[in-house]
Amino acid sequence: MMNEHHTEASRALDRNVLERTAAHLYERYAHVVDRDTVNRIVQESYDELDRTAAVKTYLTASAGNFADHRLRSIAIAKGAIESPHPRVLFVDDANAGRSQMAASLVLKHSEGRVAARSAGLEPAGRLYDAAVQAMEEVDVSLTHAYPKPLSHDIHAAAQMVVTFGCADRVEPLEGTEYRDWDIPSLEGKPLDEVRRVRDDLDARVRELIRELDSREA
Repeated sequence: MMNEHHTEASRALDRNVLERTAAHLYERYAHVVDRDTVNRIVQESYDELDRTAAVKTYLTASAGNFADHRLRSIAIAKGAIESPHPRVLFVDDANAGRSQMAASLVLKHSEGRVAARSAGLEPAGRLYDAAVQAMEEVDVSLTHAYPKPLSHDIHAAAQMVVTFGCADRVEPLEGTEYRDWDIPSLEGKPLDEVRRVRDDLDARVRELIRELDSREA
């Protein structure tokens, strides 16, 4: 019974935080969407992460961050926010290893010239420990990263989508470029193998950035 009361109290606290989050996000995106849309996206983001997250400690903060990304993507797609840099979305099954690593490497190596996000078709509860450790070795922190689902909002705002063995399960959108990288899942893989994948991703990401830079030149 105590656990039940604690859960109810925690959810009541979460609702209060989400209400404040929605109010803040509405102030930021009122020129793009109405308040009901903001409320819906915040609640959806919370519910989706609550369903999959193994650790609930930062659930409201992660939901607010995810909702912000979705709303910004809507604003970009509608042309309400100018986004001059190429936008790449990495998608795999769990969003717990490859896609997270690739997006983080793009952000590191492009130094802001390329916007990168990641998503999963069936998000895991948390990132793989070996992936976090392998990235820390190259000074890229995934401490605050979290697996998140592929939302239509973020998908629609991407100019290029890079999938990892799941291209047949990502419905293509008109005007979006798609590629599939043949890189195995990291689930259950030892650190040495994850390091090899990291280095492979690093080389691919650097080449992708060079290609995108040449398009902008």
